[in-house]
Amino acid sequence: MSDFGGKLRQARERRGISLRQIAASTKISVAALEALERNHISRLPGGIFSRAFVRSYALEVGLDPDETVREFLERFQEDTPVVAAHAAVAVPEQESQFENQQRMASVLLKLVLVSVPLIIVILYFTLRSRPAPQPPPEPPDQSSAPEPAPPKSSQALPPVPAPVTPPARARPTVPAPARTVPVQAGQPLKLDLHPTGPCWISLTVDGERLFARVMQPGEHESRTVQREAVIEIGDAGAFDFSINGRPGRSLGAAGQVKTAKITPTTAGTYLK
Repeated sequence: MSDFGGKLRQARERRGISLRQIAASTKISVAALEALERNHISRLPGGIFSRAFVRSYALEVGLDPDETVREFLERFQEDTPVVAAHAAVAVPEQESQFENQQRMASVLLKLVLVSVPLIIVILYFTLRSRPAPQPPPEPPDQSSAPEPAPPKSSQALPPVPAPVTPPARARPTVPAPARTVPVQAGQPLKLDLHPTGPCWISLTVDGERLFARVMQPGEHESRTVQREAVIEIGDAGAFDFSINGRPGRSLGAAGQVKTAKITPTTAGTYLK
């Protein structure tokens, strides 16, 4: 059985990098990194976050992230139930913040679901209790009043021709301008990532994976995209971005895992 954690530690030592340096760069706790090097997988959170830790570590020490994740799954696939059972033993600080945000979002959603029907009922009874508006009094009927007789004249006057009103000139209709595309086809994009909460993000630009780590609120990552940007998002509710200075639309709710592929042709569909 191969020493998976020892392979990671040797790659780190060859580069002369400390665990604290990797922790500062990836936002993964030193305790979790030590557990990974010692093959103590039961001390790591399960699911997508364990794979994210392995991928981020591999990028920092110069290993192939995809190959390293594959070796991790082959080595510890039998330990997966244990990992899931003990994931709460050493959850990183970012995981706790993520769970707190999910809990707050759930509470707010319940409050909205309860308050909206209550407001509708109050408005219904308020409008129903108001007196109906009285119609204005009708003017007296003047159809029965006798019309005054025209004055008698010794000579009948010729009828006065009615003035001829020239037809109004029709105004030419101007078609409404079409919505402009933010960028022209073939032009590069300026992509800016700035999450509103802790969010694991993997960014691949023009076929090259640039990073995969947990970004914190207040952080910014700007990249120029020539052909395509692929963004893997661990929490769509905390993810925020802009393209060429224009704000992007929401990609999902809190806790949802999403993948966005943005090109100069499809960039307009990702804007608000």
